[in-house]
Amino acid sequence: MKMNQKTSPLTQPIPYKILFPWLHLFRTFRLAVDFQKILLAVAGLLMLSLGNYLFNKLPFAPEAPASTGVIAVQHTIQFPPPSSGVVSESLTSERLSGLSTTPSGELLSPATLLEPMGFFTRPVLTLFETGASWSALAYATTQLLWAVIIWAVFGGAITRIAAIQFAQDDHIGCRAALGFSLKRILSLVSAPLLPFAGMGFFWVLCLLIGLFGNIPGAGGVIVSLLWGLAFLFAFVLTLILLVTLAGWPLMMTTISVEDSDGFDGLSRIFSYLFGRIWYFLWLTVVVLCYGAVCLFFAAVLLQVMSYLAFWGVSWGMGSEQAQNLFQQDQPTLAATISIGWGSILNLLFSGFVISFFWSASTIVYFLLRKCDDGTPLDHVYVADEDQEETDELPLAGVAKSGEPIIERPVEPEESPTDENQTPSE
Repeated sequence: MKMNQKTSPLTQPIPYKILFPWLHLFRTFRLAVDFQKILLAVAGLLMLSLGNYLFNKLPFAPEAPASTGVIAVQHTIQFPPPSSGVVSESLTSERLSGLSTTPSGELLSPATLLEPMGFFTRPVLTLFETGASWSALAYATTQLLWAVIIWAVFGGAITRIAAIQFAQDDHIGCRAALGFSLKRILSLVSAPLLPFAGMGFFWVLCLLIGLFGNIPGAGGVIVSLLWGLAFLFAFVLTLILLVTLAGWPLMMTTISVEDSDGFDGLSRIFSYLFGRIWYFLWLTVVVLCYGAVCLFFAAVLLQVMSYLAFWGVSWGMGSEQAQNLFQQDQPTLAATISIGWGSILNLLFSGFVISFFWSASTIVYFLLRKCDDGTPLDHVYVADEDQEETDELPLAGVAKSGEPIIERPVEPEESPTDENQTPSE
């Protein structure tokens, strides 16, 4: 007698990503290693550098402007290598242990991955400095607006590509992604700027309390009594500021995934962060730890490539002559071109950092949305412009979508022997 045999549960694969959705974060490296995303990131970095260079020429710019950190890891990859002896001298044990004080030694620091946040946070924090001059405030505001616009275009394009790849395992081109972000430029720009209207309201309330201090005699007493209200207003300001700084990348991602407006992007992120704050912190910790390892691996790969290129050329050219190509005290054409190749390596690494940052933000948004309202991870808005345009002509005789297709009866050909015979319907 044949009995029905059931498959043992032990032989079934365990759905780890269903039980632990945050494991999807480990797809970030695969999403970030994309030439199109890295190219968009490099373009954004160059535009930021150009803008800051022009802003330093403005009348209200500081005489000695501090480094804006646009290219956050500019000197990470050293070309030529610091030593032309052996590989162990180029990649010293001190650097590999992450204890060096050089930029390369800080790769395992979470600050390296969070450095792209500085494009937005540094100008914002300058606006909240006590006793800042009007020129400093104007300079910080100009930098803030420029950073928001640049990353609305290029960051929005990167998150759009990452969203399509993550949700549908599909791919769109740079032109379609840039077209998407340019058409939603107002939403992408307004989402991170809307909270400043609320912060401005509570700032005015605190300012009014400070005005009472100008009353002769009783001004100090009045302000002292109103410190409680100032603390209350500052508490609301703190909540808005922290959520804005932490949720700025997620606001960009919301619009790229949902094709919504700026207010929807702002309200969703406020809801997700306040409602799922512990889950958001856990996702952030996982991204920082995983990202530090990925950036370390990418930097070591590029540094070894830099060393091997110099090592191979030096065998044919000579070590001393190869080193002379990089003498900055002799501004020759060969030195300029050689140093330029080293800058390209650093730009590629910086582009990878930016690509990883926006790709991780995209996955974090999908996971927060899934945890909050149960939306499937494969749900993403797909527009017609995301489809790549082709040079093929449209098929003739094909009806539009949604319209019925009317078939005509086939008419027989007229016989040459009976030209007067009419064809039957």
